[in-house]
Amino acid sequence: MNHMKKMVWKKVLPVTLSFAITATGIAGGGAVRIPVNAHTLQSAIGQSVQLAASGSNSLQIRSKNGNSENDAITSAQADEMALALTNKIWVWDWVSFFVPYMSKDGVEKIIPASKKSEWAGSVDYTTGKKIKFTKKQVKAARKSEPEEGLTRKDIDRHALMIMQSNGDWDCISCMLPYMSRKGIRKVVRCYNGKHGGKEKRAEDYYN
Repeated sequence: MNHMKKMVWKKVLPVTLSFAITATGIAGGGAVRIPVNAHTLQSAIGQSVQLAASGSNSLQIRSKNGNSENDAITSAQADEMALALTNKIWVWDWVSFFVPYMSKDGVEKIIPASKKSEWAGSVDYTTGKKIKFTKKQVKAARKSEPEEGLTRKDIDRHALMIMQSNGDWDCISCMLPYMSRKGIRKVVRCYNGKHGGKEKRAEDYYN
């Protein structure tokens, strides 16, 4: 961490000094003084850090967004994942996982979305019946809302379970933006193991 701080200040200091020096400019042969207070100096330092972090040859600072397993998942995000998953697979248990955490509007879209999904009209080979989601299933899942909210760690586990079950990347792709980096690494390892190689790299899917 000390090394990183030193590297950042090597990038920050020249720009900050430049800002302070140019605060006294020359206009019409006379010196024009621009007040530099604590606020403007702090702003300059902040901008300098951003510049240092964004340069192609400078220190790269990754965002912490999506890195913590304990980050909370909002109802809107649960809606997005559930509806995307509905379009990809016919396994109700995988979709129902999200239902307790979804918004009311999101839940109401599940049945219509299932009728337009890629598998709409498919038949269950074991029963011979058409596969479909029902209002009864949705209502039952809605009643099972747990005390604690959904977190990235929960999404990590759910995505890994699906990957272990069918090895289909498309089925978990909708969850990637809401997974932790640790969770993404596990899913990628599982996928590569199932497909006999190193086709995917976890870092390509970090936020």
